[in-house]
Amino acid sequence: MRVGVFFPGFPPEIGGGHVFEYEILVALAKLAHESRHHFTLFIQDKSSLGGAIPLETSNLRIVFFNEPQPASTPHFRSMTRRRLEKVLRKLGLMEEMSMEDLFRLAVKQAKIDFFWNPSISSISTDIPYIATVWDIQHRLQPWFPEVSNRGEWEYREEYFSKHLRKAAFIITGNEVGKQELSFFYQIPEQRFRLLPHPAPEERQVSHENVASTLDKYSLSPGYLFYPAQFWAHKNHVNLLFALQILRDQYEKKMDLVLVGSDKGNIQYVSELADQLGLKEQLHILGFVPRNDLMALYKGAFALTYVTFFGPENLPPLEAFSLGCSVIASSVNGAEDQLGDAALLVDPTDARQIAEHVYHLSNDVSLRERLIASGYERARKWTSSDFVRGVFKILDEFEKVRICWPSD
Repeated sequence: MRVGVFFPGFPPEIGGGHVFEYEILVALAKLAHESRHHFTLFIQDKSSLGGAIPLETSNLRIVFFNEPQPASTPHFRSMTRRRLEKVLRKLGLMEEMSMEDLFRLAVKQAKIDFFWNPSISSISTDIPYIATVWDIQHRLQPWFPEVSNRGEWEYREEYFSKHLRKAAFIITGNEVGKQELSFFYQIPEQRFRLLPHPAPEERQVSHENVASTLDKYSLSPGYLFYPAQFWAHKNHVNLLFALQILRDQYEKKMDLVLVGSDKGNIQYVSELADQLGLKEQLHILGFVPRNDLMALYKGAFALTYVTFFGPENLPPLEAFSLGCSVIASSVNGAEDQLGDAALLVDPTDARQIAEHVYHLSNDVSLRERLIASGYERARKWTSSDFVRGVFKILDEFEKVRICWPSD
């Protein structure tokens, strides 16, 4: 089959979405030769990938549908935007064409048989496709402002109701995700395929890099670490209360390092920290480059990932691959994703969070066991495994797709 793959080009500030997209793109470029299908990657422009441009091969080519390209570009046979615009101007339609319209025309010109959306995307086609879903927390916890305010709930609901019900297959990370989606959107279970969220590729971070990064941010090793954008559901507040309990009741004073973009809640978190007398222990770094992020994991005592959302989350997997012990929320799906490699806590219970941190700080063997289990867990399911799982789905659908011609 001729398979189209759309990469939105999430910016690094998005966090997990950007990491997932990058890892899948790299793995697909590396493994495309293993599949008998032919892949066309539809990417808005080169800048949207931050420089991560894979090499084209005999069965993988790239269409930057939002920027002009010379016709001599190797393996580039579909209509470029410049040619599209020329045709559309002749037809008097140029002013009416949106980015999505240009994308659909490029897809049609490439005669795509089947489409795979590795991540959430608002661009859709009439071609059969695989949808990928990370969560539907707007349905499960609609009270959080980030999934309810300013029409966000309605936007998500419209998107999922239309996009998921029409999908040939839906990829979700575990059984919990499948059951939630099937229940809320009345989708037959046989259309789901379970492919766990892959752990990022293991990276070597030198002691020198860790030391220079900690020096850059004026940090000492052994802090609690929480990389999460400042949404309400990320639950920074209960983590601050846990820090207060550690200090006042356990006489254990630990620093807390927070990284992530401000989504409207950073002032509230900062003011609460001041009220609790935690200003000296709290380090809010904002968005940091990925190399710095990796070093911050390595310098931490533990990741304290206390989000309310699931059923899967990326940072615990990043921590696993970098040898950082993990304390994480016991959201539905957490046991499937993290197994025995993390200590699970009730995200509403600040005292329990504090108890787990204190217990971990006094049990060296427990921390070593978690780190070892985390390494093993991270190697168990990688981006390459995820992409090969998609190849199997494509092979399965090919037996159906041969029943009608390409447009």
